[in-house]
Amino acid sequence: MKNLIFAFVAAMMVGASGCIVVTDTGILPYDSCVSVVDCDASSSVCQRIVADWPEATASNNICTRGCVDSLDCPITSSGYEGTCAAFGSSAFLCYETCVTGLDCDFGFDCGDIGGGFSVCLPR
Repeated sequence: MKNLIFAFVAAMMVGASGCIVVTDTGILPYDSCVSVVDCDASSSVCQRIVADWPEATASNNICTRGCVDSLDCPITSSGYEGTCAAFGSSAFLCYETCVTGLDCDFGFDCGDIGGGFSVCLPR
């Protein structure tokens, strides 16, 4: 009986400690990646992006997925709907929508892609 009481008290202490179990499911959409296996299940590609800024060309990879329109894209960490866009002859993919560079992760900046849309691009 003492062992049962001890087990109950130990379980209550762990539950009351505020511990949260977190499962790593991969890199979130719009974050940097090396390979698609790094990305979480909501992304189907680790896409290389090359951005030509006035002072330099920069590149990086992001976890993303294909889309038909922006409603297919995950919400950004800033709370914006993602932007569905294609560059050149590439497929339509989801990109992280931004208003300023503060909406973008380190190594990215907010760039105008035309049509009234701005997305986070490598900088």
